[in-house]
Amino acid sequence: VYNCHTVANAVVNAGCVPAFMDVTEKLTIDVESVPENLDAIVVTNLFGIRNDIAAIRKRCPSAIIIVDNAHGYGLPAEGDFTVYSINQGKFPALGKGGSLYANEEWRLKIDDLYAQLPTYSKLAQIKLFVQMMVKAIAYSRYMYWLTMKMKKNTKPKIHEKVTMRKMASGVRRLYNAWLPSAEDEIDKQRRNAEKMDGAFFGGNAFMAIVKCDNPEVLKTAYAAKDIETETHFKHTIEWAKEFGYMKGTCPNAEYLTQHLLMIPTYTSI
Repeated sequence: VYNCHTVANAVVNAGCVPAFMDVTEKLTIDVESVPENLDAIVVTNLFGIRNDIAAIRKRCPSAIIIVDNAHGYGLPAEGDFTVYSINQGKFPALGKGGSLYANEEWRLKIDDLYAQLPTYSKLAQIKLFVQMMVKAIAYSRYMYWLTMKMKKNTKPKIHEKVTMRKMASGVRRLYNAWLPSAEDEIDKQRRNAEKMDGAFFGGNAFMAIVKCDNPEVLKTAYAAKDIETETHFKHTIEWAKEFGYMKGTCPNAEYLTQHLLMIPTYTSI
């Protein structure tokens, strides 16, 4: 349940019914809370923290395992399917979509479904590229403070139907060209994260994740230094209720929504 609303939304859009499980204090799936009669399970490696797929497979031997590595650039493909993201806000942030890895037994089916997806038009590719450039400038080091002042707190769309498309060829070329430098950027951000105080959860290091009893104290302290912080997935329980979640089912997740603070790191020291 401690996840983005888009995960449950994808389950609903696929015509399935979401089931909820708790997380441990180390932000991995609490295997004992996983229902044993699932048709499929989405395993999200939050903040790049790797789950024990073998233990989950033992718990649900007949379930299809879909590994969500949107936070896990560099982690290996596991389970039946593994997805990676290149969407804005992820790493590497190169536009929209991502990549999918599947076991050989699913290859023909995936190839058939992929062939049915619409492609980006040239105009759509240009529009996407311009959006990426504008956002890169708006969230640059020197424009970020102004962007945050102008940013509106909009409520995410729940049960939103999103049209899947093939990755734009221009974005794919850009993705391939930028990948060699990705490890350098990760190393810089990891060094920055390691310098920060608090119980840092190891992972992708794009943000330091700190569990604290009173996050408001840290938020106030960082705000005094013009550093924006926030509790992560703080609306996740409210989102989950819209998909049938009953409050009290996953106590660890409910605690973390109020006590896990995100502290941003940067690509230069």
